[in-house]
Amino acid sequence: MRYCWWMPGPLHEGRHTRAICRRLSQAVYDFRRGVSTYLIITVPFRHGKSDIVSRALPAWFLGVNADVKPDVVMTGYGASLMAKFSRRAMAIVDSPSYRRVFPGVSIGKRTEANWTIEGSTGEVTAVGLGGGITGSGGHLIVVDDYCKSRAEAVSETFRNKVWDAFRNDVFTRRNSPASIVCVTATPWHVDDLIGRIEKAEASDKTFPRFERLSFPARKPGPDGWETLFPEHFPREWYDSQRAVLGKQASALLDCCPQPEGGSRFAVDAVVWHDSLDGWPVLRETRAWDLASSSKERDKDDPDWTWGIRGGARSVRLPGNVERKELWIRDMVCIRAEAPERDRLIRETALADGGGVSQAIEAFGAYKDTYTQFKAALTGACIVRRSNLPGDKSAKAAPLEPVFEGGCVHVYRPGCHGEAETRWKEDFAAFPNGKHDDAVDATSILFHESTSGGSRLLI
Repeated sequence: MRYCWWMPGPLHEGRHTRAICRRLSQAVYDFRRGVSTYLIITVPFRHGKSDIVSRALPAWFLGVNADVKPDVVMTGYGASLMAKFSRRAMAIVDSPSYRRVFPGVSIGKRTEANWTIEGSTGEVTAVGLGGGITGSGGHLIVVDDYCKSRAEAVSETFRNKVWDAFRNDVFTRRNSPASIVCVTATPWHVDDLIGRIEKAEASDKTFPRFERLSFPARKPGPDGWETLFPEHFPREWYDSQRAVLGKQASALLDCCPQPEGGSRFAVDAVVWHDSLDGWPVLRETRAWDLASSSKERDKDDPDWTWGIRGGARSVRLPGNVERKELWIRDMVCIRAEAPERDRLIRETALADGGGVSQAIEAFGAYKDTYTQFKAALTGACIVRRSNLPGDKSAKAAPLEPVFEGGCVHVYRPGCHGEAETRWKEDFAAFPNGKHDDAVDATSILFHESTSGGSRLLI
């Protein structure tokens, strides 16, 4: 990596980068002796793991083992991520410095998803988890970042999909007589891929034993450290990240995810305002979560329709860390049949005016409601379709650090009727409460406000 370094800035070395490189070097030397290695490497985000494992390691492995004509498999959460890693590994092999180290190694056939070494029967396959990998094998198999967001991490459906892809598609690709399997990630959840590997090891004595290399951002004790990578990140970068991440810092910084609690949102940290003095100028949206189906009406405790108006902004903290803030100016909620519900939506949208777009969920039975209001409010305001993906838990996940950091602001006089009490109750009890309609509406608002959906300035 020192000799072939590909970035314009210097290569920053730290205690963890040196340890990872030493261990991977040993794994490759063991491979040449016919010994397999199964390795899990956990490191905080932005700490160089992918530079080592997904960019430099495949290129170096191909050079050191050119006589073996090896196969390499690179996989992770998406095909686009793997394509970037693959392009960089190819660029390293193409570089003059690499050619001087391994003069007989050059690329033959090349695409981002599959490339070969000239005169070798081996090949490199780069594919997203769950992608087409049948027919490919790996003397070196790298799984890098199997999860890209908190929303995916809290989705059991997504975690099942990743585990199935790892067991059935990736792990079956190991070549013999020896192979290296390296799983590297910033862990997100106790039941993610690494958690499932640990469960499999505990329940099945024949399951391969993975060695752990874990480098938390902060490690107490005489052999520990206050900051993992001071050569690259100043102390204020770590402090700012902890302030933004809140309870998620244990997973994303210290590589030790914690079990989900009964309440995921720090409702006590919400900032309540009795006036609009100092309220920021924002692009505002009103997000609607609807309830009116016969199933919902017939329950002992029917669901509520919510309309929450506000916007989000980004604030830069020391260390160039970005913090999101959510500002809620107005809330309405109603438990009613469709005609009364629709009247509330129409009257509220007209009162908001043309400068506030209306985001209405358009799933299942509510597609017609969206279409109806888009036609009825033409010329009065912008009506947007909300198809926020994922289950309720996944949709709400991006809000967790915003609550934890005390970055949710609510204008109390804008909470109409029972809105303030019910909004607090929904968030305090989520995901185990009777109702989550306020959480859904707030999730839609945050998504619309941070994804570019709301464009008019208020």
